[in-house]
Amino acid sequence: MDEVEQMTDGVWGAILAFIDEFQVPIRIAVILILAFVIHWVLRRLLKRFIDGVVTGVKKNQNVEATTEIRASPLVKARAVQRTRTLGGIGRSLITWVIVIITAVMVLGQLNFNLTAILASAGVAAAGLAFGAQNVIKDILNGVFMVFEDQLGVGDLVTIGEITGTVEDVGIRVTQLRALDGTLWFVRNGEVLTLGNASQGWGRALVDITIDADNDLELAERVATEAAHEVAHDPEYIRKITGEPEIWGLESVYGDRATLRMVMMTRPEAQWGVQRALRARIKSKFSEAGITLAAELPNYPGGAQ
Repeated sequence: MDEVEQMTDGVWGAILAFIDEFQVPIRIAVILILAFVIHWVLRRLLKRFIDGVVTGVKKNQNVEATTEIRASPLVKARAVQRTRTLGGIGRSLITWVIVIITAVMVLGQLNFNLTAILASAGVAAAGLAFGAQNVIKDILNGVFMVFEDQLGVGDLVTIGEITGTVEDVGIRVTQLRALDGTLWFVRNGEVLTLGNASQGWGRALVDITIDADNDLELAERVATEAAHEVAHDPEYIRKITGEPEIWGLESVYGDRATLRMVMMTRPEAQWGVQRALRARIKSKFSEAGITLAAELPNYPGGAQ
């Protein structure tokens, strides 16, 4: 029994001696592990909160896509988009705050003079501010874009010559996925003009060019019938929010006449509705014996 106790005391003594000798590296390791765990937990909680908000709104509205929300679409859809966007910024803030706090704690364990470091950091920050004006501009512009609801994650936007879906809004950079799959990184400070196709409503616009000797009144009536059929199609009934309108004769060129039709849609739905309208109008015109123009001066096709 005495031998067992002596062995146990020896083991504990060795452990305590090891801890005493390497207490600084052990504390640093504990700090890093705790920082990693806290970072993972906070990001998971944030993700669950965001998913809960988005799923709750969609379930309440019985839709699969945010842009299909029916009741108060602008308010509810933008609430979802802003939640996602703020979630992206929240993830960045969580990462940076934990990294800074962890670095300070690790430096403290290494017996650095934190007061002197923080004072030096303040002086350095003041000096770097003159050389980092673009970074500060990017950060401030990104914050204003989010809080002014100029864009959100999932929005279809045009920034300069780039059109794409917003995948992430960071503190300094916004990521856009273009239609061809290219991922563009746009500095927030460089965003001077921004067009957002995901806010409010969309408008499907179709120019119908026919031979000028056709009956224009008949063409308008048949085109309107085709638009009503599309509006009652189960595939598009949620995407269309207004009645079709014929704005009249848009242009006449030689033996060609162009009628313009418009229809209000939900955000981002206008292009799909336009394609459906063209196909249905072409079919109805064939049945009614209305001849589409063979060619336009600037672009080919009949119903544009």
